Amino acid sequence: AFYQPRLVITDIDTLDSLPRRQLLAGYAEIVKYGLINNPDFFFWLEKYGHKVCGGDKEFQREAISISCKSKIDIVTQDEKEESCRALLNLGHTFGHALEKETGFGNKLFHGESVSIGICMAFELSSLLGFCSEKEAARIRDHYKALGLPTSLGDLKNINWEAGKLLHHMKSDKKTENGSVNFILAKGIGKSFLSRNINMNDVKTIIKKSIHQHEPITK
Repeated sequence: AFYQPRLVITDIDTLDSLPRRQLLAGYAEIVKYGLINNPDFFFWLEKYGHKVCGGDKEFQREAISISCKSKIDIVTQDEKEESCRALLNLGHTFGHALEKETGFGNKLFHGESVSIGICMAFELSSLLGFCSEKEAARIRDHYKALGLPTSLGDLKNINWEAGKLLHHMKSDKKTENGSVNFILAKGIGKSFLSRNINMNDVKTIIKKSIHQHEPITK
């Protein structure tokens, strides 16, 4: 039985109790909603994301409200994840593999794996010709400006191996009949589900991410 929520209550004062790293990990998921199907929200976050992460209650309230509405709209359209609900997994095909490799601990928070995973998803989209490298770079720049990791190369204390990450992806619960599903994008706010991606292309993106490192702006 499925029952949609009638009310979502968020106590934003709770955010004041979080270390900044945890706050940023949550913010990574907020950005996702702009990238799925709401480009205007992403552009708003580019302008005001520092206020959201800086503790400004007005901007936190707006960001959380839009995110909740976005998720409600998607979930109510597709209760059993047969179509558009899969879009909520943007960045998570890569991200889940990163979490599994690091043991789901403090080495890498879920939101951090999502920020890296989303960047890799847009890199893969660019490689396959769905979106421009400029758009992929724009997302990296936004996450980076707030202090989130955007590549595997940003995490210097972990020895990444492309083969292991590919293995984790193929054994993920979202894999169907041996085919790994990816959420890719035709641009900011234009995500879509893609199946039967050539895993050699995925491996190329993983290797690029391992060797990619730019200073994070705090």
